[in-house]
Amino acid sequence: MKIQNEKNRSTNRYRLILLLAIPFSLSFGEGRGEAVGEIARSEIALGETVRAETIPQVAPELLGMDSRRLAHADEAINKAIENKEIPGAVLAVVHKGKLGYLKAYGNKQTYPTTASMDVNTVFDLASVSKSVSTALSAMILIERGKIRMTDPVKDFIADFNGWEDQDGKQTPIRIIDLLTHTSGLPPYAPVEELEKKYGAPNPDGLIKYIAACKRDFKPKTGFQYSCLNYITLQRIIETISGKSLKAFAQENIFDPLGMTHTGYQPTGETLARVAPTEKQKDGSVLTGIVHDPLARVMNGGISGNAGVFADANDLAILAAALLNDGEYNGRRILSPAAVKTMRTIPRYLEKFGRTPGWDIHSPYASNSGDLLGPNTYGHTGYTGTSIVIDPDNDVAIILLTNRAHPHDGGSATRLRALVANAVAAALNCPPERVYYQHYYNRIEQFKTEAPIGKKDIVFLGNSLTEGGKWAELLRKKNIRNRGINGDAAMGIYDRLDQILTGQPQKIFLLTGANDLSHNLTTDSIVAAITHVIDRIRSQSPSTKLYLQSMLPINESFNRYKRLEGKTDQIPAINARLAQAAKERNIPFVDLYPLFIQPETNILREELTNDGLHLNPKGYRIWAEALKSHL
Repeated sequence: MKIQNEKNRSTNRYRLILLLAIPFSLSFGEGRGEAVGEIARSEIALGETVRAETIPQVAPELLGMDSRRLAHADEAINKAIENKEIPGAVLAVVHKGKLGYLKAYGNKQTYPTTASMDVNTVFDLASVSKSVSTALSAMILIERGKIRMTDPVKDFIADFNGWEDQDGKQTPIRIIDLLTHTSGLPPYAPVEELEKKYGAPNPDGLIKYIAACKRDFKPKTGFQYSCLNYITLQRIIETISGKSLKAFAQENIFDPLGMTHTGYQPTGETLARVAPTEKQKDGSVLTGIVHDPLARVMNGGISGNAGVFADANDLAILAAALLNDGEYNGRRILSPAAVKTMRTIPRYLEKFGRTPGWDIHSPYASNSGDLLGPNTYGHTGYTGTSIVIDPDNDVAIILLTNRAHPHDGGSATRLRALVANAVAAALNCPPERVYYQHYYNRIEQFKTEAPIGKKDIVFLGNSLTEGGKWAELLRKKNIRNRGINGDAAMGIYDRLDQILTGQPQKIFLLTGANDLSHNLTTDSIVAAITHVIDRIRSQSPSTKLYLQSMLPINESFNRYKRLEGKTDQIPAINARLAQAAKERNIPFVDLYPLFIQPETNILREELTNDGLHLNPKGYRIWAEALKSHL
């Protein structure tokens, strides 16, 4: 995988960087606060049952992206939902081989009942099928020496006409013409007329029509997006391979990559996840049945132009493979040469902007936005789907909407570009501080809870605070726990917006242990904490702030190497914090004497199981000390 290690250097002593690659010792409970490593997976041997694959998901900051900038994508999507342009959406961003953003918005359906969107929703990809199935399948056959791009279509479909000039001379339509939409075939076919003439489904009847229908221009002299190009490619793939497009793509693309919720004609669990598309005349909605009329009626759901259903996770895996020269997690679907060919416009077709299977700068490429690299390629789908891949920035943007539900009147065209711009602007913008995955998980968890309000009492801090059942201990329902395991003073500072916007009644702040573990001086630690205090007082002046002292530690447990030799630094920090509280006229709650062994600076053994964190008895002492302040 092309995964680069993140290297962050601090020039500011307050810039507390907790890198993913550095194991952090201050964890609360089993497995919490530990570094997130690569997920080990078993190889899928030939003939073995296909196992679901998931792409590793990490916080945007751990990939050098700014989640605050990504929030602009959220705003654009939510605005589109508010304006009834789409019912809902799922956004996935792949960067450096990992999933840096995965989020659901709005509803997966609004008729006949309402159901919320979730990240596992499966979408009708519509014309995105052309790229992720038909074009990839054709390229696999090219790799295997079965076909050439220069081969005339007539070699595989005997009665397939080329372009005929005024003198009766024919110019053959070739495979490359189909792949790049430069064949001259008309955009679509008259479904009702074909159904009446041939019956339905009838793939042979459809191909018979395409083979003889009027050509609009000489191959390679113009560009005209046409579903008929890819239906013709489907017939070639099926003729050469002896398999249906459904079976070929499943065996050579979706199954090898572990894309278990991707394919034609979904059934079972995949079908249950599908977002419906358009309401029909009989009141039903198309669910798991392809929306495109040619694919649905004439090709029975398996079609070169449409018909694939997939979720964001599966498409993220495919995108990661394409960004990694055709391989993902040790499983290769294409050679590097084939991937490069698929994202390169043929020299003699540069003005048309299409590669073999993808779009770079044709009139249909607005989904790439304005800020991504010049080699960005992608594809869109009529139902509101889109995939954009930028090899220069090693990023893929997958935006799946169900804009054709319940009526075919919504639009995702402008939204795609807005989202692409927001994601592009978030790349290579690492914030000053980067924290552990647990930090970001907690931030997201807080977003799902009711917002902080003026009657709330907030307990703010690190794992010591997170571990307390404060509402239960103090018998107050309005207490909100905003502790995060592994957090430091500047980590608290960076997340204050989630708290101060609500102007809470009171805040009880306790922090410093993690700052101490990073070998910071007493001056640095106190400066960072007072920075937090001053921001709280400035942004929420009506909030009553209580600064709590740091708690003692007990090094005899030999659990936290980063705290070795720090026992006697804590009283010095507390003395400085008490002075800072006095200068700012805020209460200082000195908990420290309640937890030390007599005539020492050591945490009492009976109050801890690891020398740092408190057991239930310790929390009861802490809670009792706070009751007079509530």
